Amino acid sequence: MSRVTRLLHKLAALSPREWVDLLHAQLGLLAAQVLVWTRPTGRLVSHSGSAEAGGAVSDVTVEPADMERAQQLGLAVSRAGDYGVFRPLCLVRAVAVHRMLERHRIRGSRIRIGVRMRRGRFGAHAWVELAGRVVGDNIEHVGSFAELAEVHLVDAP
Repeated sequence: MSRVTRLLHKLAALSPREWVDLLHAQLGLLAAQVLVWTRPTGRLVSHSGSAEAGGAVSDVTVEPADMERAQQLGLAVSRAGDYGVFRPLCLVRAVAVHRMLERHRIRGSRIRIGVRMRRGRFGAHAWVELAGRVVGDNIEHVGSFAELAEVHLVDAP
């Protein structure tokens, strides 16, 4: 079976809610990409040590239904990023996930940034955590990075 055929089968199996989430995720990724492109250097995120960042991720309590919905939204962003109109980098994906959660009134998510050295090459990655759980990303992949910072989006000037 060809890659396109497999993709079409997967798309056909999506529920109406998953289709809506996928559309919103694609729009969210586009908006996040524009935000990353247009925000001046140093004005996209701030370190969690700042006063407006709030408590630690693990201090957040999330209802099981909200956590399930957060995972669904994270999956939609992942699908849109993998199969949508462009292939955004991890920071754009993390910004999109975080903003989608906020729009759905699921509060307390944080953007995390990590680094690693593998085979002599430096790598960095951004992902979202909610109540200590990774949202919209592969847990094993995220686990291969040493956390460098927890950041939050800065409101537009």
